[in-house]
This record gives sequence, C-alpha cells and structure tokens, in this order.
Amino acid sequence: MNPTTAPPSALSTSLRRRYREFALIARDPVLMISLLYCGLFLFVFIVFPLYQGTANGFLDADASGPWYTRLSLKYFVRFFDAYYGPYQRQVLLNTLAMGLLTAFGGTALGFIFAYTVVRCSPPFRGVIHLLALVPTVSPPFALALSTILLFGRNGLITHQILGIEHVPGANDIYGLDGLVFVQIITFFSVAYLIVRAMLERLDPSMEEAAHSLGAGKFHIFRTVTLPLLIPGIAGSFLLLFVESLADLGNPLFISGNVTVLSAQIWLAVAGEYDYQKASALAFVLLLPTLVIFLVQRYYVTRRSYVSVTGKPTGGHIVVREPYIRWPFIIITLLMCVLIVVLYVAIIYGSFANAWGSDFTPTLRHWNLLVTRGIEAILDTTFLSAFATPLAALTGMVIAFLVVRKRFSGKDTLDFVSNLGGAVPGTILGIGFVLAFATPPWFIVAILYGFLALYLATTALPARRQQLLVMLIGTAAGVGLALLLGVLDPFYVMYILGGIYLLLGVAVVATGRQKSLRGASLAPKQSPASDEIASAQTTGLAMTHEQSSKRRGRLSRVPRPTWLLLSMGFYLLLFNWIDFIATPIADLSRAIPRGFWSNALYQVADHIKVFFQTPTPLTAIIYTFLSVLVIGDRKLQTANSNMPYAKAALTTIFLALITALCFMGQPLALVGSPFIIIAAFVVRSLPASVRSGVAALQQIDPSIEEASGMLGADAQYTFRYVTLPLIMPALLAGLIFSFTRHMTSLSAIIFLVSARWRIVTASIMSEWEQGGVAIAAGYSTVIIVLVMIAIGVLYFITHKLLSGRGDVDLTLGA
Repeated sequence: MNPTTAPPSALSTSLRRRYREFALIARDPVLMISLLYCGLFLFVFIVFPLYQGTANGFLDADASGPWYTRLSLKYFVRFFDAYYGPYQRQVLLNTLAMGLLTAFGGTALGFIFAYTVVRCSPPFRGVIHLLALVPTVSPPFALALSTILLFGRNGLITHQILGIEHVPGANDIYGLDGLVFVQIITFFSVAYLIVRAMLERLDPSMEEAAHSLGAGKFHIFRTVTLPLLIPGIAGSFLLLFVESLADLGNPLFISGNVTVLSAQIWLAVAGEYDYQKASALAFVLLLPTLVIFLVQRYYVTRRSYVSVTGKPTGGHIVVREPYIRWPFIIITLLMCVLIVVLYVAIIYGSFANAWGSDFTPTLRHWNLLVTRGIEAILDTTFLSAFATPLAALTGMVIAFLVVRKRFSGKDTLDFVSNLGGAVPGTILGIGFVLAFATPPWFIVAILYGFLALYLATTALPARRQQLLVMLIGTAAGVGLALLLGVLDPFYVMYILGGIYLLLGVAVVATGRQKSLRGASLAPKQSPASDEIASAQTTGLAMTHEQSSKRRGRLSRVPRPTWLLLSMGFYLLLFNWIDFIATPIADLSRAIPRGFWSNALYQVADHIKVFFQTPTPLTAIIYTFLSVLVIGDRKLQTANSNMPYAKAALTTIFLALITALCFMGQPLALVGSPFIIIAAFVVRSLPASVRSGVAALQQIDPSIEEASGMLGADAQYTFRYVTLPLIMPALLAGLIFSFTRHMTSLSAIIFLVSARWRIVTASIMSEWEQGGVAIAAGYSTVIIVLVMIAIGVLYFITHKLLSGRGDVDLTLGA
C-alpha cells in the first residue's frame, strides 16, 4: 500500500456503493422510472409540505431578513407563560383526553361488534356488518350533525319528545362528553375490522385444548383469547388515537366551549390569519401523533397479528352460553339501532321544513342543493375519481418496490409513504398552502436536478459527455424559459409542442434515410433474382395480400415517432382544449340558471384538468418518455452512423424539460384543482400501500423470478404476473381511496377556493350560516354517492375475479 495514498473515507465509500447500486437498478428503465417517480412524489407532496407546515412555526412572519434572524419561539413559549399558559395547556390536555377516551371507547365497541359477529352467531349478521361500516362512508361530521339534531338543545329527542329545557350552565351534548361520544361512533369501524380479521384467523386448537383441560370460558378468554388479540387491540387503539387527534369536523361542530388543537389550528388560519401560530400548534399536535405512529409501526413490525395462511381447518369457536352470548348481542343490536336512528335523522333532516319547530317534509332545501350546490358535488366527485386511480396505482408501485426490491432507502420510502396519512390533516393542509402558495423555486430546482441527472446518465455512457450535455441543455433550457416568459402565454405551448412535433418528423426522416441507404448498399441481383422480381411484378411469386403486408411493414412508423408526436400533440391541446371548453361554458350561460346550467359550467372546467396540468409535473412524465425514445433500438440503429446524434437529441430533450420546469409560476398550485388532487392522493396513499404489501407478502417470489429468468423485464413482470395476482388489493385500495377522498375535510378545508369547492367544506359553511337542512342534504348525497361507487367497484370485482378460487372477494369489505 502506498503510504502517500490516503484510504477512502467511509462517506465516499458509502456514496460510491450507493451510486453503483442505483446504476444497476437503472439498467431496467421502467424499474428506475418507478423508483424515481415514487421518490419525487413523496418528497414534493409529503416531506416538503410537512416541513413547511411545521418549520414555519419557528419563524416570525413580521420580521425580515435571513431565516436565522427570524427565528422565534413566541407561540411555543406561551405553553409556559403565566398568561397564555393555563389556556394552552388545557387545550393540549383536552386534545389528549379526547384521543385517549375515543381510543378506549372505540376499541371496546369495535371488539364487542367483532366478537358478536364472529363468535356469537347473532341474528341479522350481514346487516350488523353493513351498519358497522356505514360510519366509514359518511362525512366526518355527519354523526355530529345528527347528534345535534336528535340530542341538541332543540333536538327531537331531548326537547320535542322528552321536553328537556336547556338551563345555562347545565351539561348537554355540547362539550367533551358529546365530542367523545360522536368520535367513538365515527371511528369504531376501524377497530371492528382489525379485531374481526384477527378473530376469524385465530387457530381454535389452543382454546379447545384449554377447554378440554377443564378451564372455564372466562378463564380461556382471559388467558388464551385475549393475549392472542392484544397486538390487534393495541394497533386499533393507537390508530383510533391518531385518527381522533387528526379529526377536525366533529370538534368544530359539537365541542362547544371545549377547544382542541385541530380546531385551534383551523381558527388560527381562518379567523386570525396567523400562519405562524397555526404552524406552531401543528408542530405541537404532530409530536404525540408521530410518537404514537412510530410506536405502532415498531409494534406491528415486531408482531404479526394477521395470519396469511388462510382460515384454520378447525373452524371457528361459537359461544353458546346465553349469559355470555346475549349481552354481546343486545349491546350490538342497541348500537345498530342507534346508528340507524342517527343516519335516519340526517336523511329526514334534509327534508324537514325547519328542524326543531316544523318537521313537515319539503323539497325546498333539495331544490337549493341541486342548483347552487351541484358545483361542489360535481367538483368533489370528479376530483375524487381523478385522484383514486393515482393513489391506488402509486400505492401498488410503492408496495412492489418495498416488498420485492432491495435498495438503499427502502425503509425510508415505506415510512414516508405512510406518513401522509398518519399526521393530522390540518398539518398537511397548512403545509400545502405554505409550500405551494408561491413557486417553490428550490424544490423545482431539486426536482429538475434529479430529472436531468437521470436523463443524462441513462442516455449517455461517458461521464464527460453527460456533464457537457447537462450544462448545455440546462443553459439552453433556461434561455428558452426566459424567452417564453416574455411571450404571450397563448403561444408558449404552441412553440414547445411544435418542437416535439418537428422532432417526431425528424425521426421519421432519419429512419427513411437509413432504409434508403440500406437499399442502395444492397448487392445487385443475380439473373435468378431478376426472374423472381419479374414473377413478383406479375403476381406469380407473391399474392396481393402479402404485398400489402410488406408495404405496411416498410411504412410502419417507429415507436419513438409516435411518442414524440403524442408529446407534441398533448402540449398543443393545452390551448386547443379551450376551444372545446369555452362553447360549453357559453352554452351554460345561455340556458336558465339551475341544475343543468351549473353542471355544464363545471364540465367545461373538468375537461381542462386532463390537458392543462402543471408544467413541472408534465416535465416528470416527459423525462420518462424521453428515456424511452432515446433507448429505442430502432432509433439507435438509425443513428448508428452519427456518433453525436444521441447526445444532441438528449441535449434537446433536456432543454425542453428545463423550459417546462422553470417557465411561468411552477408548482404554484394553490387555487388549482391539482393541489386538492395531490392532498387526496397523499391522505389515501397509506391504505393502498399497506393493502399492496399485505397482498404481495402472500405471493411466492419464485413466480416473478421465473418471469425474469425467461427474459421479462420489471414492467412486463409487474403488468402480466404481479398485477393480476394483487388485483383484489388494488380494487380494495380503489374503494378505500374513493371513500376517503369523498369524506375528507381536515386536509382539504385549507385548499378549497371559489372555483374549486368540496362538499365537506360546503357542509361546514352551510352549518355556520344556519343551513342545517342543506348541510344534512349534502351529507346524504355523499353517503349515497360513496355507496353507489362501492357497489359498482364490488360488482366489477366479482365479475373479474369470481372465477378465481385463490382470491378472497371480501378483501377490503
């Protein structure tokens, strides 16, 4: 060893190892595209907003200068201040008390329902199961609304039937007790599903062995059954605690004078317009939820509480003792009756003329709802449907990478993908506003850096050539972005789209020149060949059909051309779609104001969403397509005599991607539909990931390995081998995602605008303005739409998978 040569440091060795690792992954372009897409999505829409939503609490909004001169702990110190401290500490205690009581009560109620359905053979078992799931398909504050209608100060039961008059200072439904009651009914379904899955998969042999040894039922339950259920009970307890702390709708409706952190964050934004205070409170709320999330994650990874080996052969133990069976059945049926009454109150409340004084049914509120409220209904349904496949497919790709692939950062990818649903939605909503209210140039630069590095390193083998192409392409792209910035925005997409179209035409011309060059260099035909050619002209050696097929093969346009032409045509549609949407909007103004007028106007805007996507997001897709174009074998063969053709084409692509990333106001998404779509995807992503992970863990990896050994790449194996096997999990992810989107509030309430409205936000707005009946009508519409969507998805599931005996069609029920 040369003593003058210093050994490489551990950091450089680690970085070099990571580079070689990802270089191996990059050999499969589709696999690398999937990894890059997931990493960029999680960084841009989870890590960055969460950082913005919490770090802003440490910066004084009124100060100026660098960030280190704006550091402020003003709102954190208030928790220890003599003036603000008692109130702030009480708010924190109220929040923790609400979370703990909801977790205890919801887990206990979920266990009772699960034990009744699985062990006690109750009457109307199917109805009980459906009623236990109804709270999951309703808006988060629907039960708070119905509770007020029934048990409020002017409620149907408390005031109209029982004649209870409100006395100032007396305890009523408003407050911590009413809030906990509503939260328990709202979230117990989660505990029910978890505990029921465990009970159905418990091996009964241990309980039967204890019974044969003379142990009593209670002793068996306490020493055998309950310890086997502890992991699931603990998991549901932690999940309900986090869900309760993250909820915003119920505290705003029914908490009365009791304030919790989620409501205080909302009031800091909507009432005080103080984002520093909101971010500081969000950081305080994040601490217990993040600690609980980490504890739950650690506990779940150490203990598996769901068997994936199928149902036990011994069957289920059925409780037949009346003194055990009937108390469970009676409690369950009474709770089912209460759930039915609560939801009937919501439905009838939308028809009541004036709830509390005149219960006469009328359609007056529904007439208002289908006219002025149809915009919110259509926007919510459209954006939810748009985000649902994105969330489900992204979740499946992340699950595939986590379970089937080995790479550095895999645990981080899994953790961050679940973080979006674990943190309170209010924190995420504030983070989205702070992150995307103005162009986040630093994030756009990081995004472009990854895209440029991936494109250059994938297309070109030499380091020096890669660096040169990145420098020239970036400089040309920045210049193009500056030039486009001074032009009329109407012509910008025409210029970029025209460049892609010209590239597509150039590829066609290059391919034809290559074909002509090959024909001119072909050897001269022999006399025998001349005879064959003469026979071909007379049709003796080749039929007309064969000749047509040959002409079709010669004139076939290569795949790079179709990709480039499609990319250019899509950019042209950015402007052309206005020529389709504008007449629809004009037609909506020409007809009388009402349902059809408002619906047509919304449709005109919905069409634009598909084609007027934010340019940095378009740049991500175009980077991946550019890699496919450059890596096409036919294009490489056509350019084999031009050594610098690939570098030139890469430089042009890089310049166009640079222009797309930095032109205009990149990623300034506030007020657009895309920020709502991103929030929807982030909130429902954890369920899709977990569903995909659970499904993939049940599939033998040797099936996919066999596909790879036969020559299939990652995308082919995923499409034709893995995806059909995890289709039930994908459909379950679709069902959950759409339900979560339609009923979301806490993360979306900060993102709605006058142009893009969400039903849950409209419910809260109507409630604040005294429109109780219209708010109930909105809730009814959401419940009906979600149940229709679930029914359609289940119908599709059974039609597609009913012939497969290896698929559990109740997955996700």
